[in-house]
Amino acid sequence: MLRLRGNLRLGLSLGLLLTLMTGTTRAELISMTITDSSGSTPVDIFATTGATTYNVDASGLGFINGLLSSQGSEYQFFSLGGSSNFPGNSAQGNLVLTGEVHSVVGGGPDSFLQVTESESGFTNPTGPSASLMSASTGNFTNQDAGGGHTAASLFNTTSTPIYSVLSLGGIVNPEGNLAYTTVSPATTLYTLTNVITFDLGVAGTNDVIDSFSATATLSAVSGPPSLVLFMTGATPIILVVMRRRHSISVGL
Repeated sequence: MLRLRGNLRLGLSLGLLLTLMTGTTRAELISMTITDSSGSTPVDIFATTGATTYNVDASGLGFINGLLSSQGSEYQFFSLGGSSNFPGNSAQGNLVLTGEVHSVVGGGPDSFLQVTESESGFTNPTGPSASLMSASTGNFTNQDAGGGHTAASLFNTTSTPIYSVLSLGGIVNPEGNLAYTTVSPATTLYTLTNVITFDLGVAGTNDVIDSFSATATLSAVSGPPSLVLFMTGATPIILVVMRRRHSISVGL
């Protein structure tokens, strides 16, 4: 069952964006924040962080899940990590968020959960214009049709549209979608951000599972997604998206 709360999600997304703008992210290292209805929690203290890799191990996941449980969340993480090609190259800069989240049997009533990943200090590509693309997938288990997550990506404060990745009820996996917008100009020392918000069904006799990914890609090529992908080299995530023939959201 999908429980849409667009205004709440958008408001919290903008709140997190303002937090990013105030300089709470750490330049040149991947950084993450988890937000539920009780507030935001920095993930970095539970993770092994770097400029190109980010990993939360079993111990860190235990701390995070304990906190979520104490706050009445229905969710638990079974994996959480990230990667990037920092500081970027002449073709593109990218930032990737991956993980597995469960709506657990016997979980709490709080059904809102959001993960924000960010990295500052990218130096390439730059130019008078560029394309920012966001692509996300979900591999769903025990999810009713219509449940899933939403995602968006940012270049500094310029965001792609928020888009949905929804289950067809286990008929097809993975599901995927993407969105893009134009950045002008693409300046050095920029920040890439991924925001993913979960809206999984309430678990019955089995956990509802979303093995998710979200990728922000700033391409030096300005144009529609198909052209950008062809000229810069598509990731497997985006290829899955295109094969599934989901609708493409056009930029702001």
